[in-house]
Amino acid sequence: MYATLEDVAKAAGVSTATVSYVINNTKPVSAKTRAKVEAKVTALGYRPSASARALRTGRHRMLGLLLPDLANPFFPALAQTVAETARDLGYGLMLSVTGNDSEVRALSAIQQRVDGIVWVPETRQPDIKPHRPTVLIDRIGPELTEFDSVSADHRDGGRLLARKVRELGHHRIGLLAGPAGSVSGRQRREALCAELGDRQPAWIIEVPYSSELPEAAVRQLLHTDATLVVAANDAVAIGAMRVLKANGRRVPADISLIGFDDIPWATLVDPPLSTVRQPVRAIGRRAVELLRRRLDTETSEPTHLILPVEYVARGTTRRLAQEEPLT
Repeated sequence: MYATLEDVAKAAGVSTATVSYVINNTKPVSAKTRAKVEAKVTALGYRPSASARALRTGRHRMLGLLLPDLANPFFPALAQTVAETARDLGYGLMLSVTGNDSEVRALSAIQQRVDGIVWVPETRQPDIKPHRPTVLIDRIGPELTEFDSVSADHRDGGRLLARKVRELGHHRIGLLAGPAGSVSGRQRREALCAELGDRQPAWIIEVPYSSELPEAAVRQLLHTDATLVVAANDAVAIGAMRVLKANGRRVPADISLIGFDDIPWATLVDPPLSTVRQPVRAIGRRAVELLRRRLDTETSEPTHLILPVEYVARGTTRRLAQEEPLT
């Protein structure tokens, strides 16, 4: 059995109130008494009840993290940083993966057990809003601007992609775009097309953020005359690379590929993936720091941070000397 507060008090020869003062550091206790209580706490292996503390203080010392999935490697990397930062600030972390149809249930359940939430919304128009202090990451639509947020500069990411396309001399471009409901994907797509000017994509196909490409995307890749394909994220780009190589298309000799995110897998594929890097560690860290501040100052105006991105050139792109003929 676990030791109780009463067990510690009895062993130390003091009241339960005195044990509580020592453990919670809420009232002064003599050095001699404190040492005696702390010794018995250690000897008995006493652990304060988290639920009892939450009832007493209204605080769980726990943060929640809601992610759409863990299949996209960007999210585990984000979760790692959020967990590390929460721990450094004295909080535990409760992770919930919402899936495609359970965001309402996941949000309703988790906010009963945490002090605040870091949330990557499934869509820009969620069916429910949290009543706990919340910081949003990415996918931040106009309906959620009342909450603090941290995001990469997706519009600048789209512009960087377009400039790289032009710099490399490509005119025949394909776009495997993210889902229509993704705010970040839409921002990248709009900025890319605006910056491309007269070099608009020859085709655009919306795909999920997954390396498993839908049949329409596979067909387009295998019959395209595009010399470069921009993918919604690195997972999509890696999926496209797998399809192309399995069907005898060489990357980048026959077709160039660019991703987005710079996930760890980007350097492990052959050839390594050219991409736009999101500052995932900075995003996770700043989100938890904002949430900690929100827990202490709930009446301040919402803060919206946009962090810079950068293009990373690797082996899946090549420069065209001139517009190459169709083959």
